[in-house]
Amino acid sequence: MTPFKKNQSAQRPITLTRPEPMPKGEIIPWLVGFAATSLQDLEHQRPGDLPNLVYDLRRWLDLEPDEPLNAEVAALERGAVRVQKLASCVRQLLEAVADHRRFEIRYKAGSVILDAARLGAEGGRALSYRDATLIDAVQRVALDDLYENVEAALRVRRCAEESCRRLFFAARENQTYCGHRCANKMASRRYRATHGAQRAARERERYERKVRARTGAGVKIARRSHPPPG
Repeated sequence: MTPFKKNQSAQRPITLTRPEPMPKGEIIPWLVGFAATSLQDLEHQRPGDLPNLVYDLRRWLDLEPDEPLNAEVAALERGAVRVQKLASCVRQLLEAVADHRRFEIRYKAGSVILDAARLGAEGGRALSYRDATLIDAVQRVALDDLYENVEAALRVRRCAEESCRRLFFAARENQTYCGHRCANKMASRRYRATHGAQRAARERERYERKVRARTGAGVKIARRSHPPPG
């Protein structure tokens, strides 16, 4: 085989069977989970976890079967670092959503394709995008999904517990913490701040009762001194 033919073969797009697209109701929660993917998670996973993650990524991107980006997606099963990079770009977008701030990306050269023969055809896709890079595809599809499902996008939040601040998808409209652990931690802190004086008074009363029980009811009990702060 000549070098020219070998080069032609390397540039030929990989054609894969197109999986069923991810249902709309699953997309935003999946994006939040994908954004949390770390390189450490990927390196210590079970053998089938990465292929399953890449398969879900294909379902979400919903690429045309002959689109060249399929080759990049297929290669992700051999490159955990690249998957983590994609997850990181989604996380930056979701953090902007959770923090209600502006997000901007510089989109590289791609193309939009209109297949007029599919206009009005049941199950046909008349308009499709051909992105130049996989990063572009991930960012564009994520932006589209957030814009088209505002109700779900507004449930992408950052945990209100200051020591956590992780992204999460709120199962309830009024949910402000990522889980029970952070909610309980904040409730305990709030309780101590609100009832600190009452708690100190109760402890003082118990202390005085113990001292009088040992020394007699008429004994004057001095308050314990505390060292100055710092």
